[in-house]
Formats: sequence, C-alpha cells, structure tokens
Amino acid sequence: MAKIKTLIESGFYFFIILLPWQTRLIWQDASLNGYVWEYGRFSLYGTELLLWLILFCYGFWLIKTRHLVRLNFNQFIQQLKKPAALIYWLIVLFFIIAGWSVVWSLDRELAYYSWFRLLAAGAMLSLILTFKFSFKKIAASWVAGAAVQGVFASWQFFSQYVFANKWLGLAEHLPTVPGAIILQTDSERWLRAYGSLPHPNILAGFLVIAVLFLLYLAFIAEKASQRVFVLVGLVAIIPALFFSFSRSAWLALIFSLVVLGFWLWRHKNYFWQSSFFKILFLILIMVGVLGGSLYQPLLTRITGEQDLEAASIELRLAFTKQALELIKADWLWGQGIGNYTLAVWQKIDASWPGYYYQPVHNIYLLISAELGIFGALAFGLILILLIWFLITTKAEGANRQSRLNEAGDSRLSLEKIIIFLCLSSILIIGLFDHYFWTLYFGVMIFWLIVGLNLKLLKSAD
Repeated sequence: MAKIKTLIESGFYFFIILLPWQTRLIWQDASLNGYVWEYGRFSLYGTELLLWLILFCYGFWLIKTRHLVRLNFNQFIQQLKKPAALIYWLIVLFFIIAGWSVVWSLDRELAYYSWFRLLAAGAMLSLILTFKFSFKKIAASWVAGAAVQGVFASWQFFSQYVFANKWLGLAEHLPTVPGAIILQTDSERWLRAYGSLPHPNILAGFLVIAVLFLLYLAFIAEKASQRVFVLVGLVAIIPALFFSFSRSAWLALIFSLVVLGFWLWRHKNYFWQSSFFKILFLILIMVGVLGGSLYQPLLTRITGEQDLEAASIELRLAFTKQALELIKADWLWGQGIGNYTLAVWQKIDASWPGYYYQPVHNIYLLISAELGIFGALAFGLILILLIWFLITTKAEGANRQSRLNEAGDSRLSLEKIIIFLCLSSILIIGLFDHYFWTLYFGVMIFWLIVGLNLKLLKSAD
C-alpha cells in the first residue's frame, strides 16, 4: 500500500501544478443563435483524467486500509456535534440538492454534466479530508504552477499575443481581433494577460492564492534554496497579476494582505513580520514600476471611464438584472444546475448573439438562480458555519498556544490564517465573477480550498 499512497500523494501535487492548463477534448459542441455557446459544451480535460486516476487509487486505498466506517443513527448524531462533520454533511446535502435539480432542469444532459463535475470536486474534497497531504508541498506545488503561468502571462502581455495550441488548451488572442479581452485607452488597445486560462480574471484568481501560499513558504523558509524559490516565484507572479488587470483579484489580495499584516502585528513573531514587510516592499516596488510605466491603462482600468469599460459594467448590470428575474420567477426550485444561460435564452431574451449569454458575475446569485432557495440556503449555511468555526477555533487555538509559547503562534496557526485568507479571497472574487461555479478549473479550485479549511477544523475536533 505504500506505493499506492505515494502515487496518490505525488499525483495530487502534480494535479495542482497542471490544473491551470486547459487541454481538453470537446466531445459535444453547442451553439446559440449561430455562435459558440461555451456553457453548453461538454468537455473532458486532461487534468480531469489525472484526477479520476488519483480518485480511483484513493478508493482502492480506502478499501484496503479499511478507512470506511459504518455509523448507526446515534453515532451519526454525535458526529454532527463536531464542526467539521456538521459542515461536511451540509456539503453532502448541498450536492444532493444540486443533483435533485436535474429533475426540473431545462436540459437534463447539461445538468447531469454539471452535477458530475461537482461530484468530482466533492470526491477530491473527501480525498483532502482523509489523506495526509503536506500543506507545505501543496503550497509549493501551487506556487510552482503559478510561477510558470506568471512567466507565460508576462510574455503574452509584452508580445501582445496569445498563440493557439490545441495540445496546451490555448486559443489565439490579438488586441486587434474582436473577442479578445483587452484594455482600451484613448489611443491604444492592450491585450490583458491570460496565461493558459480562458480569461485574465481567472488567471488573476489563481495567482492571488499563489501569493498567499508564497508568503507562507517565505515564513517557514529555512534554507537558501527555499528563499530563492520564494523570490523567483514572487518576481514571476506579481507582474502577471498586474498584467491581468483584474480589479476583483487586486481587491482580494489587498484585503488579504491587510488582514495578514494585522494578524502578524498581533502575534509579534519578528521573523514572520520581517519577511512579510520585505515581500510587501518588493511587491510595492514592482507595482510602482509597472504602474508608472503603464499609467494610462492602469488609470483607465481603475476609473472605468473609457467606453469599453463602461460597456462592460453595463453588461454586468444586465446580467444581474437577468439573475434577479430568474430568481423571482423560480425562487423555490431554480433553473437546474448548469442551466442558467439556457434559461436566460429561453425565458428572458433570445435575440442576443450566442457569446453574450454568460452567467451572472456573482456566484451567490448564480447558485440561487440555478438551485433555488434550498440550494442557496445550504450553500450560505456552509460558508457561514465554516467561517464562524474557523474564526472561533483559531481564537481558541491561539489562546492555548499563547499559554505555551509567548513568542508567537505555531506553524499550524500560520497555516490556518493563510488557508482562511485563501477562502476569503475566493469569496470576495465570487462577488464579481462566476467561474468558481461554472468552469471546471474554478470548481476544482473552490472545493480544494474549502477542503483545506475543513481539514483544519477536523484536526481541531
């Protein structure tokens, strides 16, 4: 079983590194009004195959090591008194509600496809809870994958070109071709950095979490090679995050850095504080240089006054209006998982070009529209309880640690704040985007981070 265990562990770290690469087989295409309809396509991703191989080995390992335990009703009720178990079973309930929505969905095949993707994320969450992964290696894998993305994204921005390659899952993008995500000033069109992902905002969300993991690695670095890894990662990631011009990701990172700085100030660990301010200084230097060199695009993006920026904001408001209409019309049961854009086409406006049919850029409204009141309540309760228990458990842990060590928190406390801020960043970005619910990459990222937070609660039970 040692070989199976090693295969699962190494495979999962490799999965994290490769996750941003969107190599896929589109086995059923879709269109609306004569245009490609991305949210109706059925795809099989290369990393999806890797994940299922890992999960197959995980299932075999569970059976052989007899980790599966039967609970009677009384034991089940006792389990629910533990925070991690309570949230875990709420997640199971949420997945059941999502599956039940297939029954009344507009397109059952599409709903089944979306639900199956959600179940894969749930199986991954179970793997994270059960298996003993190294958080340090998870962080290092994420930063390594993000550094590669950072170098690639910076090259794209400087060359103002994304080449097409089906084996890498890349589509061609040029600032002069309609459909590319650009930033337009009064005199120029700038192609925003994609990396290997389908949108600059998605790249930025991945990089924000990478910055937080990078800070963790900097705090625990003991060898010169580890510090070099952190420095190289920082220099690769921060410019790419800037070149994505993603306001929601910038907001999430600023929030996380402020909270982390306050946490470090309270816990008075000189080495961690020193490392944090050195990295923060480097970040400010890089952002200052890049911002000064690209003053006009940056100002345009921040103010949103240019015509394309204003049109983008108006379109997002239109999406929000559509979501509220669908929620009002079917508030009890929703439209069915994965059926949001189809519902907009069938029930609200069938005259738009197909590429205009996008999910509302807010995962909370989106889940409410697709799963109805029961799905929205279950999802909200999961997040509220998870955040509440993380905060209260952290406080209790800090009190215990302070009695044992007046110099500061343990590495476990540091892991808690970093993983909590990763979740917080996702929830902030989720107010302005939809990919954590609609796209395979985003769904995996969301439930992976939820799983890491839940694992911390489990360890505290």
